[in-house]
Amino acid sequence: AICNEVTEQVVGRKRLEELAERADAANRTKDNFLAMLGHELRNPLSPIVSALHLLRMRGVSGPEVDILERQSLHLTRMVDDLLDVSRITRGKVALRRRVVEAAEIVAKAMETAQPMIESRRHPVDLQVPREGLCVDVDPDRMAQAIANLLTNAAKYSEPGSPLTIRAEGGEGRVRISVIDRGVGIEPAMIDRVFELFVQQPQTIARSGGGLGLGLAIVRNLVALHGGSVRARSAGVGLGSEFTVELPAADACRPDSVPPSSSKQPSPAAAIRPREILLVDDNEDAAATLGEALRQRGHRIHTVHDALGAIGAAGRLRPDLALIDIGLPDLDGYELAKRLRAIYPENTPTLVAVTGYGLEADRRRALEAGFLHHFVKPIDLAQLEAMIAAME
Repeated sequence: AICNEVTEQVVGRKRLEELAERADAANRTKDNFLAMLGHELRNPLSPIVSALHLLRMRGVSGPEVDILERQSLHLTRMVDDLLDVSRITRGKVALRRRVVEAAEIVAKAMETAQPMIESRRHPVDLQVPREGLCVDVDPDRMAQAIANLLTNAAKYSEPGSPLTIRAEGGEGRVRISVIDRGVGIEPAMIDRVFELFVQQPQTIARSGGGLGLGLAIVRNLVALHGGSVRARSAGVGLGSEFTVELPAADACRPDSVPPSSSKQPSPAAAIRPREILLVDDNEDAAATLGEALRQRGHRIHTVHDALGAIGAAGRLRPDLALIDIGLPDLDGYELAKRLRAIYPENTPTLVAVTGYGLEADRRRALEAGFLHHFVKPIDLAQLEAMIAAME
């Protein structure tokens, strides 16, 4: 009997180990799938966003362009959410914490959510003290959480209805609340709205889109900071209140506040033309990004494969090489290594421009010799600031 019991325990442990291995394998497969999905969605998004920048630069405006910008931004955020949710829910996010005022977090969140708020004409009542509510957080990640709450409030409220953002402290805690007068939440849904892929049922006419990821991301980001989030609603049609509660920190230290700006290029440096080698096998992406940079005064040389890039780098001696990672002959990592080896004295500044945006992708890019890593669709203002700051 004892032998049978021991045998059953051994078999049970092996079974548990097998199940754990299968679960890990399934998670890796899911993460790889999401990474590839993000890459494939970002590739067509990149030329769309660059083309919209070009239209704006040429003075083209109108409601149609506004619609295209809003919808491309919405799609970009959904892709980002898809890639974020796996890492965040598994606690795989590296937090860069510092002590900041709650007002700084709210300001960052408002900047992110502003396009949605403005498009739906929501007045915002900001009840956030400028000082006195310090928290020890990753400001960017916490702003992401509050921005998700703001975007939800705007999306599920009638256009023009007011939103309120309130921050207050007490009993060693700081609370940030987002309040709306929108569709409200059914009592049965209050405890479920923070689950993955869960959305309150909406009529077709009022469907706000989304994947049901935003609130799950909020809950997990807040939990990573040792806080909590709760929802409250009097019922359907009676609005909602979402409150993030965080441990209060000691008074914000002067050295905890980042400089008001990083290295700022002078006006002359900002318009200095550069020789730029653009390497991307997506011809639409290369054409639109290249033209946008030409409009800013840079000289652009475009190739669509790695071997062509190696030859062009020798002939042109570019200042900068913008390199897509998913090239058809050699990947961008290998291309970067070869450029550094072949032209050690004249290696251009290497910048990865890619649809792969996980932290592991950034690390791999740096290890391959890239100095910067931009995720598609690229923010042209950030790219131009980086170019202007080059020595």
